[in-house]
Amino acid sequence: MTMTKQSLTTDQAIRNEANKVIAALSNPNYPVDPVVAESVIESLHAIAESLELEVAKTLRIRLIAIRNNIHVNQVVA
Repeated sequence: MTMTKQSLTTDQAIRNEANKVIAALSNPNYPVDPVVAESVIESLHAIAESLELEVAKTLRIRLIAIRNNIHVNQVVA
């Protein structure tokens, strides 16, 4: 498969989805409960870990922070 500007790797797609959930944690117009965010990040982490993606470690760290009520920043590349 040829990569184009519009193509995303699986790693990038998982990062993007995780960042959407993390952004929703602090969005006053569309707040998400931390338990819901934890569940989504946990699912994304499981997928990333099973595919042995680099983002898995970062997601695990963000998941621990959410569980400990620590402010979470985006998942960067």
